[in-house]
This record gives sequence, C-alpha cells and structure tokens, in this order.
Amino acid sequence: MAALLTQFKRRKGTMKRKNIFIKATAFALAAVMVITAAACGTDDEKETTKNVSEKSTTSRKDSGNKESSSQNEEDTEETKNGDDETTDGETTGENQETEGSTESSSGTNENTGAENGSENTNNNGGSANAGNNNNGGNTNNNGGANNGGNASNNGGASNGGNTNNNGGTSNGGSTNTPVKTGTAIKKRVSVHDPSIVVGTDKAGKKCYYIFGSHMAWAKSYDLQNWEHFENNINRNYNSLFAKEFDWARNGDPVYNSSGNMWAPDVIWNPNMNKWCMYMSINGCSWNSSIVLLTADSLEGDWTYVGPVIYSGFTSGGTYSYTQTDYVKATGDNGFIKGGRFYGDPFQFSDGLTKCEATTWNCVLGAHAIDPCVIFDKNGDLYMSYGSWSGGIWLIKLDKTTGLRDYTRKYGESDLTNAVEDPYMGKKISGATGATGEASYIVYDSATDYYYLYVTYGGLVADGGYHIRLFRSKTIDGTYVDYDGTRANARGGNRDGIGIKLFGNYNFKSLSTSNANAQKGYKSGGHNSAFIDDDGSHYLIYHTRFNLGNEWHQVRVHQQFLNEDGWLVTAVYEYLGSKISATGYSMDDMAGTYEMVNMGTSAATSGVGMLSNGSLTLNANGTLSGAYTGTWSHNNQYVTLNINGTAYKGVFFKQYDESSSHKEVMTFTVIGADTSIWGTK
Repeated sequence: MAALLTQFKRRKGTMKRKNIFIKATAFALAAVMVITAAACGTDDEKETTKNVSEKSTTSRKDSGNKESSSQNEEDTEETKNGDDETTDGETTGENQETEGSTESSSGTNENTGAENGSENTNNNGGSANAGNNNNGGNTNNNGGANNGGNASNNGGASNGGNTNNNGGTSNGGSTNTPVKTGTAIKKRVSVHDPSIVVGTDKAGKKCYYIFGSHMAWAKSYDLQNWEHFENNINRNYNSLFAKEFDWARNGDPVYNSSGNMWAPDVIWNPNMNKWCMYMSINGCSWNSSIVLLTADSLEGDWTYVGPVIYSGFTSGGTYSYTQTDYVKATGDNGFIKGGRFYGDPFQFSDGLTKCEATTWNCVLGAHAIDPCVIFDKNGDLYMSYGSWSGGIWLIKLDKTTGLRDYTRKYGESDLTNAVEDPYMGKKISGATGATGEASYIVYDSATDYYYLYVTYGGLVADGGYHIRLFRSKTIDGTYVDYDGTRANARGGNRDGIGIKLFGNYNFKSLSTSNANAQKGYKSGGHNSAFIDDDGSHYLIYHTRFNLGNEWHQVRVHQQFLNEDGWLVTAVYEYLGSKISATGYSMDDMAGTYEMVNMGTSAATSGVGMLSNGSLTLNANGTLSGAYTGTWSHNNQYVTLNINGTAYKGVFFKQYDESSSHKEVMTFTVIGADTSIWGTK
C-alpha cells in the first residue's frame, strides 16, 4: 500500500499543477500548494506543482471520431486573490512574440482549480478563461453533426488548478496574439486543455471551436487565427452548476467555484439534436463530478441537464454516497460493497486551508474529471474520464439523453487489479496512482482503429507534460502501443508504455519565432484531435515554452498515418501546408537534418530540454551522423532503419516557424514507442 501511496503522491503533484494560475504580471508562480495529507500526496509532486497551469485539449466526434487529452494541475498560493490576471504581466508571454501585435483581452479571469481536488487554490474574482482542462474534446467531422462537425470534447480535469490571478486579465483564453505567416498576421489564444469541435457559426459558416478549462473558449475559421468569445456559462456558472458545486464544496470552507470548472468536452448528438457539453466540476477531496449541458449553437446559450458521474464519495458523513447516483448505477443499497473505495483518512488543502478528511481511496478510485465523449462506429455513445488516481475509465452513455446508461452493468474485482468496476466502468488505461490523464479518443474509418491519446507528466513547464498514443479495434479496448504493450498495464513506471509523440524540443529555426518559442517548447499536452472533411488529421493541445515561466498557448499540428496505420505528428505547427501524396524528389529528401529523438521518459518533474543532433540521409540510402543505418521511401512515406528498429513515418515539406516561415523539408517517424523529428 505504501508503494501505491507513493505513486499517488507523485500523480497528485502533477494534478496540482493543473490548478495553478500564472500571474502574467510577474510571470512568476507563487509557491505551489502543498498537499497536507501525506497519505495521498508526494513530495515530488508538490515540487512540480510549483509552476503549473491548466491543461486542455479536445475535439469533436460524431460518428465515432474523437480524441482525448489529459493533464495535471497545480495550484499556487498566490492564486488565492482570485482577480483576473493583468494584461501587463502577459508581456513576457504574449509580448514576447516579436510580431508584437496587441493582444485583446476579453477580460475573463483565469482561475485554476487544483486537480484531483487536492489543491484547490481559491480564485476569488472573475471568470477564468485559461482553464486547465485536461479533457479536450474530440472533434470528429464524420458523422452526424448537422453543422458539419461532430463535436466531442473530452474534457479532463487535471489541469485546472484553482490559482488566483491577481490583477488584470487572465492569460488564458482572453488574449489574442497575432503571429505572422508569410504576409498574414495570425492571432493566437491561451486556452488550457483545449477540446476541439467542428461546427458552424451563427451565420452557418464552417468554424472550429475549442473549449477549455476555466471558461476559456475560442473559435477559428482556418485553425490558425483564433478569437476568444464568451457565453452564458461565463456569466451564470454559479446557477448552472449549483448542484455540482454543492457536492464539490463539501468539506472545503473556502471553496471557490470559478476556478474549478475544468476540461470540458463538446460533441454533437444527432439523437438529441443538440450540442452536448460535458464539464468537470472539481472538488478538493476528489469529490468531483462531470455534468452535461446542451445548446442549439456552439456559442450558446447552454442549458443544464444533469450529472453524469461522481467520485470521492464515502460510506457516510460529509462525502456520503447518498448524495450521488452510486446506488442507481450499482444497485448496492447501503454501500455494502463500498469497501473497495475505502482508504486511510487523509486531508487535502485548498490554498492554506485544510479540507475535511476523507476516506476515499484516492490511489485506486477514479477521479471524475477530464471527460471525452465519442460515438463508436456502431452509433453507441461512450465517455472516457479520469486523471492519475485509478487510471482512465470508460462508461456507456444513453445516446437519447446524453447521460449515463444505467442498463449497462460492469463486473467487479478488487481495485488493485480492476479491469471493470460496477460504478466506475471499464478501465482502459493507467495504473494505480500512476501518471496519465486527459484521455481523448478518435475513430478513423480508414484504418478501423480507435486512437487513444493520454497525457503523462506534470502540466507545469518543468513537469514533462507530453502526449502518448495507443490504438484498439474496439472502443473499450484493449488499447496497445507500438510495441504491443497494453495501455492499462500495471506498474508505476510508465516510461515504456505508449508512443511518446513529442517532448521538450527546440530547433534553430525557432530562434526567430514570433510566437514565444524562441528557445523551444515545453510541456505540450492535454490534447484533442479530429479528422477534417478532407481526411486531414489535426492535433490540438496547449503548450508552455522554455522561457522560465508558465505562459501557455494553443498549438495545432497536422498528423499523418504511416504505412502501418500509426499517427505521426508534423514537426512544425499548422500554417497551411499540405503533404504531397506522390512524394518528393531525391534532392528534397536527401540531405542533412537537425533532429531530435523524443525518447520514452515519463518523468513528472525537473524535466529539461531534449538534445538535438545532426542526421544525414545520404542519396545512396544510408544514414550518417547521429545514427548509422539505412533509409528508404515510398512516395511520401519514409523508413529509417536504426540499430535493428524500423522507424516509419512521412516526409513533409512545410512552413517552418521562423519569422520568415521558410518552406523546408521535414520528416517525422515513430518506432520503439518514441518519435524522431527532423528538419532541414
């Protein structure tokens, strides 16, 4: 048990980060909230929680395509002021963009709430835009949505720490920073845990929407220029989520609702003829829930429907199961079988205030945050959720109501070895108390695979936040990585589990970037993903930068299927480039590339930048430089044979991220559960 508690502590720290809100004015985080309960929080985690914000990413899914993302949150004591962050402070983040253009702040406040409820820093004051939602939604364009896009965001909680931003406007979501692409100026936004969905605006024009933690939303018509908007949730959240806030504030004398709305996911439900938003409402002691709202338009207004699932309940008292749907879902009157959720009493803290002790087993029990909702290929509706704790779980929803399908029953086993649980559903990823959150699932009819994204690490800049990839032929698994390892394999060390899409990286071309990336990217995660009408794949996530602060923004990268049907990620952000289906000339492909191997590390604190190397693809089919071996190509596809491992991916000529946005040849490959990127 001690080992499990230790694992949990690590996870908890990461979750804390989610809750952290960065003061733009000072660009320095306040001391991270420390978990008071030794039983459920670890020192590693506490330290990482130091610099954390939220996480978010999502996408839309209609006919079954959707993605998931996850994320950890943290809180900071500073955030207790709850005021919106001032635009001044954002200068280190936004103004760092050499393009300079002004960022418009819509005045929303970012309040992050601590993830896992373990550290909720109070956010007094405004609405938070920059939330850290882990759950990004999955946006699938296939399928049923009347406006062209199936929106399904998975929200995940783990990013949203409750940190108050003192002073001005929050950096999350309300700031639009222009970036230059060729002769065009692009506008960026900060939305934590972005979940994407494709639909139409009020005029009926196709539009991409992202929904994130802390009430941060934005839209774009080209996946490059984004603008923030608000809806009735920003104004009426206390009344909309009154029931869920009552559950979440149990045991927390200083609970602040504005910082505890994390990682929503949005999807079009043709059976209801409604857009459905699944929002995480975080509580300090894992007493969280996921709630459903519906709307006729992606820009609102949103109407409350009801709760979907809970966590953090106990046999009686403040956190009693009688306040939830536990009996309705399991038939377990009297909580007779509830002992599997029992753990040693512990306390978490909201800021400097200790919450009432709970006996919820925070190491084995799932946390009701970071939802991802998706229709499978048969038209049935499912939701994945969870963050650290007991892993990522999946339940079936009633497609006619959008709520839990209570007719679907699940098996029972001890939680240490659980694959199914009568209340939590079916476990699809994660181990006991190990890293992993912000699940996002996308179905691709071209390969007939469901692709599961999970975010590992701590969401702060030095927390090693990053995205892993698995796939399965069925919605409920078994999900496996490139080497065939199960996503729900036991064990606290997740280094070799899941394909690591990218880590903390830098390229020489970024030195003149106009978008905060002059020294590289750090802790990119809590993603969502979708397949557009033309079959193009896109990955949407929030990222921090190698700037010594916690500033974050949204990034969009294209993804491509390699010859084995695995997704690889473009080296540079999406700036309008299209891959050549007929391949490239030898002059284009051969030559020397600056490259980075993303490795397999799943460290959650003290994570620095990856090292770059030089790799030459010789015209005679050999490799020299950082690696020796051979390479071959077939149209746009490329295979690098290095030390007996075949790394497969694509060549892609795209605009780089220098100030001049030069068109350069790149390659992106995966093998042995890692990725290698190269740019000429």
